[in-house]
Amino acid sequence: MNEPANKAATSAALRSFEASWRARPADGLAAMRGEAMQRFLALGLPTPRDESWRYTNLRAMAAMSFIDAPRIANGAVTAAPGESWIAGAGMSAIRILNGYPQLGAGADSGLAHVAVRSLRAVAESEPKVIAERHTAAAESEEGRWTLLNRALFVDGLHLRITGRVAGPILIVHAANCPDGSHAVHSRLIVETGPGAAATIIEHHLGAGGGTLLANRATEIDLAPGASIEHYRVFSGDERTTQFDSVDVRHGADSRCRQFTVVLGGALVRTDLRAHLGGIGAQHDSYALLAGRGARQIDCVNTIVHAAPRTTSNQTARAIGAGSSRVVFNSKVIVERGAAGAQSQQSSRGLLLSPNAELDTRPQLQIHEDDVKCAHGATTGRLDPDMLFYLLSRGIERSAAQSLLIYAFLDDVLTGIASMPTRRAIEDALVEELPDADLLRSFR
Repeated sequence: MNEPANKAATSAALRSFEASWRARPADGLAAMRGEAMQRFLALGLPTPRDESWRYTNLRAMAAMSFIDAPRIANGAVTAAPGESWIAGAGMSAIRILNGYPQLGAGADSGLAHVAVRSLRAVAESEPKVIAERHTAAAESEEGRWTLLNRALFVDGLHLRITGRVAGPILIVHAANCPDGSHAVHSRLIVETGPGAAATIIEHHLGAGGGTLLANRATEIDLAPGASIEHYRVFSGDERTTQFDSVDVRHGADSRCRQFTVVLGGALVRTDLRAHLGGIGAQHDSYALLAGRGARQIDCVNTIVHAAPRTTSNQTARAIGAGSSRVVFNSKVIVERGAAGAQSQQSSRGLLLSPNAELDTRPQLQIHEDDVKCAHGATTGRLDPDMLFYLLSRGIERSAAQSLLIYAFLDDVLTGIASMPTRRAIEDALVEELPDADLLRSFR
C-alpha cells in the first residue's frame, strides 16, 4: 500500500482517518483509495484560510479521534423506516445504517426501471465501475471531504435508472452509534439512461448515544433527456456533524431540480457541483437553511456552464436565530463556448437574533460574451410594516413573527413537486419555529 504524502498528521482527527485507511482490507479499489488518502493528508483539514472554508471553523472537530461506526444487521428494505418522518405512501424506501445499505432478497421490490446494488458488491465484481469514475468535486479546493470519502467509504448504493419511475425513492441515512466518536463514510452513485426520470430523496439523520461525523457523497450522471428531482434533508441532533457532497453531470437536454433542506445538526456543510456539459441542460437548485441555537450551516454551490444554451437557477432562503451561523456561498462559471447560457442566483437571509450571523457570497465567472447572468443577495430583519399589519389585526407578536418567517421561506417550499415530501418538510419546519401550535392551525 502506498505511503501517504504527509506522514505527519497534525491533528487527532487526521491521525484517526489515516488509521482507518490503513485498517481497510485490500480490495480492487486500493489504488484509488491510496491516491485519494495521500492527497487528503497532504491538504490537511480545511481552515478559515481556505477560500471556500473562510466562514467555517473545524478546530473543535480536528481535536477529536474517530473510529468507524460498527456494522449492524437490521433487516431488509422497508416501506416506511421508523426513523424518517418523510416516509409516506407511494415511496420505495431503502435504509443505509452506519454506511451499510440494508438490502434483502427483495431489494428491487417496487422499483420498476431501477436496478439496485450495494457498492460493496460492485467493488467486488466490477471495481472499475467505481475506480475509474472522475469526481470533479474532489479536484476542487472544497472537495477534500470527497477525497476522504473515496478513501474510506465502506459501502453505499448504486442505482441504475432506465425509465420513468412512478414514485419517489427514499434513501434514509441512519446511524446507531454507541458512546464515543464515530465516523460514517458512504456513497450513492446514480446513473440514468436516456429519457429516464425519477425522484430521489436522501434523508440524513443523527446518531444514538455518541458523537457522529457523517461524510457522505452522491454522484448523479444524467444521460441525454434524463430528468431527476433530488432532495437532501438534514435533521440530525446537536452531536451530529455532516459533510455532504453532490456531484451532478448533465448530458444534453437533461434536467435536475435539487433541494437542500437543513433542519438539524450541529454543523452541516453541503457542497453541490453541477457540470452542465450537454447542450440545453438545465439545473435548478433550492436551499432552505434554518439556523437555530448554536447550529452552523455552510452551503456551497458551484454551477459550471460548459455547453451552449444551458440554464441554471439558484434560490436560497436562510434564517438565523439564537447564536447560529448560516453561510450560502454560490458560484457560477460560464466557460468559453457556452454561448446562450442563462443563470440566475437569488439569496435572501432573515436575521432573527442579534447573536446570529448570515453570510452570503454570490459569484460569477464569465468567459463567454453571449450570456445572461444575474444575481441578487439581501439580508435583513422582518418587514416592520407587515409585522405592524398583523399586530393591528390582533395577532400576538410572536405568532405574527412566526407567520412572516414561514411566508419568507415559501419560495423554496412551493418549488417542491412531491406533495408528501413538501408536507413532511413543512411539518418539520413548523416545529423549528416559535408558536408551532398556532402555525399548525393556519396550515
